[in-house]
Amino acid sequence: MLASQIELLELRTPLGMILFTIGGCGPTIASYFILRHYGRITGFKTFIKEAFAIKQPLNTYIYVLILTIAYFGIPALLGGITPSSPVYMAILSIPIMIIGGGLEELGWRYILQPLLEKKIGFIGATLVTALIWAVWHLPLFFIKGTSQYHWNFGLFSILVIGMAFSLAVIYYLSKSIWLCILFHSVINSFSISWVMDESLLIKLITSIGITMISLSLLFIKRGKAGFKSAKYT
Repeated sequence: MLASQIELLELRTPLGMILFTIGGCGPTIASYFILRHYGRITGFKTFIKEAFAIKQPLNTYIYVLILTIAYFGIPALLGGITPSSPVYMAILSIPIMIIGGGLEELGWRYILQPLLEKKIGFIGATLVTALIWAVWHLPLFFIKGTSQYHWNFGLFSILVIGMAFSLAVIYYLSKSIWLCILFHSVINSFSISWVMDESLLIKLITSIGITMISLSLLFIKRGKAGFKSAKYT
């Protein structure tokens, strides 16, 4: 971050990209060693198998679809989406976004939130995870060449809260970290084609909207008890 600000190192250089990639993979790398330490995986092969457990019930993929539609549909209805590139570009970029973003979920939703949830409950854990997740992205807002360099961190953080509830509910209802990785990656990918306006109103309503839809899915599936006794396994 500092090297970028003083123009000592540019992002689009081999060293810059190596450091950027290592930093971006921080939650993934940390999750591997934590899972290995506690015996939940036996090695890299089981780690990958856990992350890419693609075979999931159809209804759990529907949760991802509903929340993806909500994420882009709410701001679109408010006139807060600007088409930027062909949709096929977003589809083709999903595998790249899995590596460049989605695998973070192994740290956030697979490790951090379940641990917090045991101490402070589902809602509290989701909010704390959202805060840590947002702050973890903060350096990107000071590195020239990143998308975040031109964004407003406050508006980004508002949207992160809605994303955190969406991901937390997806994991709770499916017990699949793969679906969290997929949702995260799809959102990142389609944000290239459908750019959300840097507007407080748009991002606040979108965040509230996807949060309420997420919690509604949880309520429908588990009832009132789902909000108080949601436990990760």
